[in-house]
Amino acid sequence: MKRSVFWVVVLTLIFALVVAPGLFSQIKQDPASKLDRISGVVQSIDKKTMTIVVRETGTANLDYHVVYTADTAFTYRNTKSTLDEVKIDRRVICLGKADGATKLNAERIDIRDK
Repeated sequence: MKRSVFWVVVLTLIFALVVAPGLFSQIKQDPASKLDRISGVVQSIDKKTMTIVVRETGTANLDYHVVYTADTAFTYRNTKSTLDEVKIDRRVICLGKADGATKLNAERIDIRDK
């Protein structure tokens, strides 16, 4: 009996810490532009696939794949910038169209700090 109670507690904790946050997280919509919005910290940049992995800040800590194109606008605190300013561990705000639960086709990527 004690062993089954132990496993119920362990499985409940695993679910609460690992699975549950992902169920409640979703790409939010920016009210001003009506575009989908992801805010977080850059984890990796792949120039070959034109993808930036952004970890959402907050409780869920989910990774999103942000795909950029030649038409994607890069800004640093709302002034014109380039992809070269996007670096690992920098906070960014990405606006675009969601493509599934963890992918965003970016129209604009704003770098928030250096």
